Amino acid sequence: MAKKLGKKARKFAHKHLQGGAKRSRKLRSQFNRRTRKGPCFPPPPPPPLPNGKGREDDNRLDGDGGSEETRRNDPTMNMNDDVATLANCLEFPEDENELDGDLSDSDGYLSEDLECVYYSDSDDDNVMKECIVQDDLDEQNNEMRLAVKKQKKKLKKLLDKDPKFANFLEKWQLELVNYESKEDSDEQDEMDSVDNGVNSGDKDPPSDKILTSKTISEWCQLVLDEPKAPALRNLLNAFRDACQFGLNSNSLSMQRLQSTEVFYQIISFVLSKADNIFRALLEISDDDKGKLMNQRNGKKWQDIEPLIKSYLRNSLDLISQLTDNQILTYVLTRLRTSAVYFSAYPSTSRRLLKILIRLWASGDQNLSLSSFLMIREVVSLLPDCLDFCLTKTYNAYLSSSKIVDNRNIENIDFILNCLVELYSLDIQKAGERAVISVGQLSAILRQASKTKGKLV
Repeated sequence: MAKKLGKKARKFAHKHLQGGAKRSRKLRSQFNRRTRKGPCFPPPPPPPLPNGKGREDDNRLDGDGGSEETRRNDPTMNMNDDVATLANCLEFPEDENELDGDLSDSDGYLSEDLECVYYSDSDDDNVMKECIVQDDLDEQNNEMRLAVKKQKKKLKKLLDKDPKFANFLEKWQLELVNYESKEDSDEQDEMDSVDNGVNSGDKDPPSDKILTSKTISEWCQLVLDEPKAPALRNLLNAFRDACQFGLNSNSLSMQRLQSTEVFYQIISFVLSKADNIFRALLEISDDDKGKLMNQRNGKKWQDIEPLIKSYLRNSLDLISQLTDNQILTYVLTRLRTSAVYFSAYPSTSRRLLKILIRLWASGDQNLSLSSFLMIREVVSLLPDCLDFCLTKTYNAYLSSSKIVDNRNIENIDFILNCLVELYSLDIQKAGERAVISVGQLSAILRQASKTKGKLV
């Protein structure tokens, strides 16, 4: 009986002898035949035949080489292309050449009154925070005292062991005390000079100061008591910072607002009270929009026009960057009363309509309703924007109707009803657009009937 090989011998035989080598070559060939990962390139075209003609049979089978010829010979494919072209033509062409110069001079901050007071909340609202900070400091001081006591004990033991080192410390102790007293006097002189420079120099500009809840509350009360108060400009600048809040973490607006509570405080007050404040400045007591529109060329309007432009532009920035549907619904509900001010600037109204139509077709029920009410208000005050609005809303309806299921059928029905109401504002323009749409639809149905007959 043959003796069984050891472990090392079996391993060597499995790896190097003829059977093992054959098995290894077989495994390597299997791995080499596997497809490689990476981009797949089409195979090279077959070589031409000796007579110079290509392989027509293969081209007919692969679907690529003879696709153009097949498409020309197949009438159903031509009809499908025509139907797709006509379906794309259902959308009315949009004119994107919009003017954006109405509010161009309202960029930046308004000039503020330097006497307007900024308040700090630290004296009233942060007493508990100061107590907590004081407790933390007391704990740190106790820890430092214990550490100093330990170091003193170690130093005393060292001095008892080495008298020469104790004499060395006593020698330099007087010089160290004199040096520290000299440094203290120099620092005191420098602090006095800095204090004198601060007192003699100008104060920080208002735009660099922190906006606290107490400051905003005081400004709001001043504006409610007297709309012509200088605090109105400060409040509109704060509204500008609130509308830019969150866009850039390093921006000045992020540094000015103390908290999100201040953000909501500014937004809610300005949006709810701006219409009444501007009416008071124009000395219009009632809600007659006709009187307000007649004031556009008057001196009173020109005096407060920078304030109105700042308010409108910042409101557009606000609704452009908000993503929460509930906050957007609230903002649009409050902003609807200011539609009459938007009507004074046509290009700005078009930009507003473009944003509103996008929100109207978003699918959220409350947001869509608030957006539509704002759209109808703007179009009724500015008939020149009706064509622009009808084109945008109709194309938005087509985009929403491309996919119909149980989830969006109610939204499509709501959009259709809103579209009918908008088209009813001008029957003549609605009739012209209806004739064009019916003609396009009839062409699609005619082409579809021909395609169905060919397929049958």
